[in-house]
Amino acid sequence: MENFSSQLKNIVSQSKTFNKIVIIGKGNSFSEINKSFFKDSFIINLNDSEKLIAGNITIFKNKRVAEELSNNGFKSRYYIYPKSIELLVSIEKERLVRVGDNIENFQNFTSIINDFNSREFCLSDYLFLSAIKIAYLICQIKNKRFKTYLVGFDFKVSATPIVSDYSGQEMEFINILFQTQKSYLKLMKNFLNDKKMIELLHVGSIDISDIHINQLNQVYKNNVFEINKFSQHEYYKDLIGKVKDENYVIKVSELTNNHLGDANRLMKMIQLSKNAGADLIKVQKRDVETFYSKKHLKSRYDSPFGNTLEDYRKGVELTDELFEILIAECNRLEIGWFSSILDEPSLDYILKYEPFLIKLPSTISNHKEYLKKVKIKYKGDLVISTGFTDKLYEEFVLNSFLDGRNLFLLQCTSSYPTPPEACQISVVRYYEELSEIMNGNQLIPGYSSHDIGSLGCMMSVAAGAKMVEKHVKLGNVDWVHFDGVALDLLDGSFDNFIKDINKAALMCGRKTKQIHHQEHHKYEVNKH
Repeated sequence: MENFSSQLKNIVSQSKTFNKIVIIGKGNSFSEINKSFFKDSFIINLNDSEKLIAGNITIFKNKRVAEELSNNGFKSRYYIYPKSIELLVSIEKERLVRVGDNIENFQNFTSIINDFNSREFCLSDYLFLSAIKIAYLICQIKNKRFKTYLVGFDFKVSATPIVSDYSGQEMEFINILFQTQKSYLKLMKNFLNDKKMIELLHVGSIDISDIHINQLNQVYKNNVFEINKFSQHEYYKDLIGKVKDENYVIKVSELTNNHLGDANRLMKMIQLSKNAGADLIKVQKRDVETFYSKKHLKSRYDSPFGNTLEDYRKGVELTDELFEILIAECNRLEIGWFSSILDEPSLDYILKYEPFLIKLPSTISNHKEYLKKVKIKYKGDLVISTGFTDKLYEEFVLNSFLDGRNLFLLQCTSSYPTPPEACQISVVRYYEELSEIMNGNQLIPGYSSHDIGSLGCMMSVAAGAKMVEKHVKLGNVDWVHFDGVALDLLDGSFDNFIKDINKAALMCGRKTKQIHHQEHHKYEVNKH
């Protein structure tokens, strides 16, 4: 293993910078993948899958595969193969890594794990297991837990394969073998992810898939560089300019967790919010394991994900993949996004995206030590809502965060739904007065709505709100927290809400009194 480790380190050091690892099989689903996905990847080919896309490493065990690789011109950069095979072709020796050949027949999952944990590296009969081990070793070499994707692993025989099969086995045997391999992959994937040894993700449309091909292609639609031409920071800069120079109100579509952890639902909510006229999409991020007590996590909560609060919360949280989809879809539609950040692990997580704005919600207003860490770790603009707080919290916020950044201070009442007598819209007017006397115009008043309909937000605009935030949903789901206060994106409710806010802003106009071009006197002054 020592010699193999040093050889693998050399291969990794000679490779271009990469941010993910992709293991390539020969299933027909490979042809459906947008090729932009493979940019900035460390690619491990199995057998002659280099015919589909040439990678960093190809691993193989079969002499007939070696012949096919020779016929193909050895397109990968390096080759790992058994010592028992002699290559009868001319190829640079530095591109070749010869290793032992594992002849053990796997009878159970324990033998697979033992082989994976072995210090000696040998090629398994199930080559995808060897590829996974190589991916794990690369993560150790780089001291980073790269996402590792399995692409083109359909585990079925196709009548029209995109690359020929060279096993020489009968169809019935191959189908049984595929089912066995799929079962082992499922067990291995769960084992490695649970142990946090490597993040293994199957791309496809079978029962063990983690990411559907359509979801992946949505992220890498057209060309990555074209998608990235849209700048979130420039978009936000323009919004701030409009707020401070014009009579403009930022409309925030608060998705909460109403995407339900579903990629298609998430994209639909973003699209409908954009179409309605929202300026920003907001989501939530919390570390479920540390945010709640163990007792709270085990409390009863019935949802499609299980019967505990832990099942529910983990089911509806945004995963890494969903964050990528969120960002790609917002960039595609040219709309900004930000997130409520409820704890320090989530803060550390979100900082890698270099956010132009984060929110500190009312939920964590009594988490003072965390809030102090936000001040230290994050220097960008903030949204802070003031539900279930009083004057003392206001003073803490102003003293802590009015330090050269833009601070949106949102009046909020933590009641779901909020009755009319609890809305306290006048607090928005007070925040506007504060903004005129404290640090120029860095303090920006706003309103986070938990009341029903548009009226509260329209009144807040009249009181000086420059940001209004409204919960949205995609149809009625009776098991979701606080879903009752959200406006439906499907029935036109949110569209009408945006129109109401724009109308309120239009009617408020500017503070400076002047003769409007629509005015005229009915009678002229009688000079006699």
